[in-house]
Amino acid sequence: MNVLLVDDDRFVVAALQKNMDWDSLSISGVLTAYTAAQAQKILETQEVDICVCDIEMPGESGLDLLDWVRNCHMQTQFIFLTSFAEFRYAQKAITLNSSDYQLKPIDYDKLYSILKRVADHVKKNAAYDQIQADSEHWKDNYHNIIHLFWKNLFQDPLLSKPEFFEIEMKKKALPYSRNDVFLPVLLHLCPTADAPYTSISPTLDFCFQNIAAETLQSCCILYEALVAVRPLEYILIIHNMCLQYVRDPLENAFAQLFNNLRKYLKCDVFCCISNETTVEGLPGTVKQMHSMWQQNLTRMNTPLLLTDYTPKESSCLPPSLDVIDTFLTRRQADAAIQNIRTYLQSQTDVNRDMLLHLRLDIEQLVFSYLSREGIEAHTLFAEKETGLLSARALDAPSYMMDYLSHIITRGVEYSKFIQEEDSVTDIILNYIHQHYSEDITRTMLADLVYLNPDYMARLFKKQMHVSIVNYITDYRMKKAMEFLQDSDLPVNVAASKVGYGNYSYFSKLFKDTVGCTPNEYRKRYKR
Repeated sequence: MNVLLVDDDRFVVAALQKNMDWDSLSISGVLTAYTAAQAQKILETQEVDICVCDIEMPGESGLDLLDWVRNCHMQTQFIFLTSFAEFRYAQKAITLNSSDYQLKPIDYDKLYSILKRVADHVKKNAAYDQIQADSEHWKDNYHNIIHLFWKNLFQDPLLSKPEFFEIEMKKKALPYSRNDVFLPVLLHLCPTADAPYTSISPTLDFCFQNIAAETLQSCCILYEALVAVRPLEYILIIHNMCLQYVRDPLENAFAQLFNNLRKYLKCDVFCCISNETTVEGLPGTVKQMHSMWQQNLTRMNTPLLLTDYTPKESSCLPPSLDVIDTFLTRRQADAAIQNIRTYLQSQTDVNRDMLLHLRLDIEQLVFSYLSREGIEAHTLFAEKETGLLSARALDAPSYMMDYLSHIITRGVEYSKFIQEEDSVTDIILNYIHQHYSEDITRTMLADLVYLNPDYMARLFKKQMHVSIVNYITDYRMKKAMEFLQDSDLPVNVAASKVGYGNYSYFSKLFKDTVGCTPNEYRKRYKR
């Protein structure tokens, strides 16, 4: 706390500084001024809690100073000291809300009592302001506190136990009790092929949260939180509401939400509504709703009731795998894809287990086909796109079609490519010509063209009429001869430049290939 002493009499200011026990008043800073103008400059730059001020001073008076302070909306408390007992002074001081008014000569004991009262008042005001600021801060962050609570509850099932639930309630001062009921709704987003954001985009989550909030609030659906429990999967929590009372307005609100999400985010939505349940029953209810989604992957943009859900085993027959395999063998990718699409469209209830079995069956067909073609599936499909498509393939039939179409198309197209004359050979030759100075292995080249090493070697030899190993050696010797002819590089440096760190081994290969040693070749053909 700071105090400002203002008096044109320097002896009065010095006496106040010396004779008052400022520490016991919790006043740490004692500032001084000898005119109202000096005091104004201090008040403009420093926080002053109490001002002990003379009234009559050269220039502006102490009352003028207080008038300026009040016009600036400062909260500084004023105590006036004056030698003149004039009523107009006291009246003006009271009008400007001064804390006290005392006559000189100064009674220090009385002034101390006045200062203590004013200092206590300042402390109470500061404490009240802090409480008010904390309250405003809590109100501003209430939504975040609620959201974090529900997110933690779904991530840590222990919090759903009544005893832990109550502890969290008291800790966060939330308006719930263990007897409250909550109505949960599961919403699972399925972005379509033309969606503006990817399924893992934070922007998609942000946009969904905002669209959902605006839509539901416009429909007067008040909810506690909308929490992401899995990628693209959210739980909406409505407090102390029975489904039978809100079912119609809730379904109408969701119909509007589905339209907005389809319009702005190009997303379909699976929606499951549960009956109300206690906080202890929420994790189990959410698990059931998630299972219902997995067994009803085609039921989009229509609210489903959890009470209508009956778990069942998948009994769908697979597509004709022999027909699909025949299309692959004939390299008819479009026909194979259309066969799978027709099969999926014929299924009335597509669930996650069915999609899993379909994926395994088609992957096995494609991988077997590629193996027969000498193509290494694990390298052909190692790119990022395949991983992303595979990761979401089980979430919807359309996603599964995207993934299966991708691997069939990529596999068949590459199978056609390697049958083209010089296609694989050109890739290998280009790599050798650019990296002849590096270590080159047959496995490395096979991975480069996604082929089985033996099959790749046969293709190369068929096209070039020389093995890969011999071609690399011959090409390196050709480059070594150029270095020996056209430069003054030492022979061992020329050897390292064509990929041979062992000079003796290089010399032997050079002589076997060229018919003379590197030094003899340089003497004969140096330009």
